[in-house]
Amino acid sequence: MAAGMNAGVKWTRSLGWKFFIRTGVVILLLMGAVLGVALVQTRKAAQGSAAEGLQSAAALLGRTFDQQAKLMDAGLEVFTQYSYNLAEIEKAEETQSLISVQDTLNENLPTFSGDVALVIRPDSKLLASTEAAPGRSDFADVGIVQMALAPEEAAVAGFKGPSYRGFVELGNSVYLAVARRLTAPSGNNLGVMLVGTRQDSQQAASLRALALPKSAHLALLSRFKFEGDTFPDAVLRDQAMSALQGPAFAAAKASTLKGEVPPPVPLTLGGHEYLATLVPLRGANALDLQAAELLVMPLDPFLAPFNRLRLWILGAGAAGLLLALLVALASARSVTAPLAHLTAATAALAEGRRPELPESGQMDEVGLLTDRFRGLMAELKAKEDMVAMLEQVRSAGAVNTRVTKEADMTVVDVDATVSLLGKPLPAPKRLTIKEGETFAGRYRVDGVLGKGGMGIVLKARDLQLDEVVAIKVIRPEHAVDADFLERLKQEVRLARRISHRFVLRTHDFAEADNVAFVTMEYLKGVTLKRLLDDRGKLPLPLVLRIGRQVAEGLEAAHTEGVVHRDIKPLNVLFDARGDVKLMDFGLAAPVSAAGKDRSGQVFGSPRYMAPEQVRGDRVDPRTDLYSLGVMLFELATGQPPFPGSDVSELLRKQLSAEPPHAKDLDHALPASFSFLLDRLLQKRMDDRPSGAAEVVEILKAIQSGGEAGDTRKTA
Repeated sequence: MAAGMNAGVKWTRSLGWKFFIRTGVVILLLMGAVLGVALVQTRKAAQGSAAEGLQSAAALLGRTFDQQAKLMDAGLEVFTQYSYNLAEIEKAEETQSLISVQDTLNENLPTFSGDVALVIRPDSKLLASTEAAPGRSDFADVGIVQMALAPEEAAVAGFKGPSYRGFVELGNSVYLAVARRLTAPSGNNLGVMLVGTRQDSQQAASLRALALPKSAHLALLSRFKFEGDTFPDAVLRDQAMSALQGPAFAAAKASTLKGEVPPPVPLTLGGHEYLATLVPLRGANALDLQAAELLVMPLDPFLAPFNRLRLWILGAGAAGLLLALLVALASARSVTAPLAHLTAATAALAEGRRPELPESGQMDEVGLLTDRFRGLMAELKAKEDMVAMLEQVRSAGAVNTRVTKEADMTVVDVDATVSLLGKPLPAPKRLTIKEGETFAGRYRVDGVLGKGGMGIVLKARDLQLDEVVAIKVIRPEHAVDADFLERLKQEVRLARRISHRFVLRTHDFAEADNVAFVTMEYLKGVTLKRLLDDRGKLPLPLVLRIGRQVAEGLEAAHTEGVVHRDIKPLNVLFDARGDVKLMDFGLAAPVSAAGKDRSGQVFGSPRYMAPEQVRGDRVDPRTDLYSLGVMLFELATGQPPFPGSDVSELLRKQLSAEPPHAKDLDHALPASFSFLLDRLLQKRMDDRPSGAAEVVEILKAIQSGGEAGDTRKTA
């Protein structure tokens, strides 16, 4: 488990172990959640099915009671059609000899399909019965008896004869009963005959067999006490009776007393789950006797499929858990192995060694971290190499602090910034500046740092602030051009808005003795132009580093709405740490500004000018990207895309000639870098990268050893 981990970390505290444990916990929780949801849903489904079963059983039991009543009534109807039977009853009422009537009732009891038969006199008193002691002799309060005795009143109340159904209590038992009026052939009222079926355990068993499965139970109730039931033993019966008297059934009993069927009630009997419902029985005196039936449906048969499924889920879950944990273990190792390499590489860097960090091959955060760390190491290596190279150049005496005592203002070479179009400039005027002189009444000249097409750059000390500054003195022939001076002031206003560590600060614009000048931050360093002249082409890591820092400086300028318009090696300076400083915003303009001034003058460095600059068209940040591409091409291959010293030929090629592919000149260059140069050197601005930020990201990707495909666009 600890393989691939940092040896200094105990395996129980390693990221791999934490990843493994957390993944296992998540899987277990997920399995528990799945089983829990399945159980809840299955229980709901089981309860729903059980409730439907109870509802169907209740309806079937209701029809069964109706059928029993019809059978008893049919027996009664047959009995009353025989005049002999009626004559026997009439004779018994007259003679009070009841033996023959009792014998007749017992003989016909099977025909009645009941358990008891009674003859009740017109005065509601008992005349004869199949029972020796039926449990009562007065039936004045029995509804079906009174309706049979007074059928006209019953009809008015909504009860149609000639038979009437209801419940009657005889002794300690309750009967489902049917009553019919007895009328002698002479028309005399002989009273009422009543036939009933006892609501006992035998009746409950018969009803359950018709309407419920064997695993279900049925209890016939009177006053919410058991008259008969199908519970297999006294334990379950007592538990059911106790539950019926408990608070769980309080609402159900209240609904039953209103003649309503209440919702089912969950019930636990003998450790098993049931769903029970109370169903009020229909008929005369049913509510008075609180006659009802308790249907108890087990949930186990409905849960059985889930229980089997649960075993499968547990088995599959255990196998899935094992597989997932193995995958988690492998994933933990694959994730943490690169982190271990990064840890070792960090320790090596801290000890001053140069670690070898293998490519992660992962397209995730760890892979990104590895690529960024590789980029960081490449940056550190490039910085060391840059500092060493600059030190060698300084040792050769090429630092800009090696100033001359005086200089004439003359155009240097084709790389200098020159006027290309528009009205001709006045003839050059000689302006000699000597070391030690005070310039503009404020600056003591320490020497000349450099010169170009637009003027010279002095090293001077600001006597008021007592600090060293650089002063760009504009050539006198330009200073007489009001349009040029106005544009130069615009440049200073724009340049002062830029604050970035890769951009040299511009301080102010001023004029003295008809000489215009710009004060800037002074930096002791070497220009990229001098480094290029001294070394020729540079190693790719240095090219990528320089390009990225210049692009970051341009991004800051473009964000402030400033286009440099004169990117070239001469305007890139290195500080003591080897970082670039982008300087000389002498041609700077607002984003999307016109490419020429009001007088028609077009300024720029021919070797690095974008086609739109040459034409005097509108420029935008992508103009600087073209110049950056020319500069990077020259740094990487040792020659510009369009070599030569003829200005007209250079401008023609910038407008129409296809630049060579950098990889054709140096096969060792990465294809991604050559592709980037191809995009930067496109003639149409729309075919170049969208901005300096995109170039920065591409260069970072190449520098870290990754591919820049994600940021490419088809040229």
